Amino acid sequence: MGEITGDYNKLLERLYSKVPSKKHGHERFEMPKVEVIHIGSQTIIRNFREIADRLRRNPDILARYFLKELATAGNYDPESGILKVNIKVSSKSLNLLLEKFVQSYVICPTCGRPDTVLVKRGKAWVLVCEACGAEQPVKPI
Repeated sequence: MGEITGDYNKLLERLYSKVPSKKHGHERFEMPKVEVIHIGSQTIIRNFREIADRLRRNPDILARYFLKELATAGNYDPESGILKVNIKVSSKSLNLLLEKFVQSYVICPTCGRPDTVLVKRGKAWVLVCEACGAEQPVKPI
C-alpha cells in the first residue's frame, strides 16, 4: 500500500510541475487606458480602435456600450478610429467604464482568462471562452 501512495505522490508532483499556475494566464493581458481630448462639451477618445482591437471586440459594439452607459449621443469614426461623445467625461470615468465592460464582456467568469468571443444567438449575446469552453449569457449590448 505504501508503494502505491509513493507512486501516486510522484505522479501528482509531476503533474503540478507541468501545469502552469493561474497567474501565468493573466500576465499577458494588460488593461488598456483611454486617451481623452476635450473639445468644448465633447469628449474624444483618441485610441478607441486600439482599445477595441486589444480587447478583441468590434468597435461598434464597444461604442454602443459606452454611449448607452453614458446615456448620450456620439459616433465612432472607422476612418480615424476615434469615438466622439457629446458630453464632457473625465478619463477616470471612462477608464472605470472600460473596466466594467471588460469584466462583463471580455473576462471569462469560469476561468478568468481574456480569451473570449462574443456571439449573438438569436436575440441573446453569449460570451464563449476559447480557453476553457465555458459559455455564459451576457446582458444585451
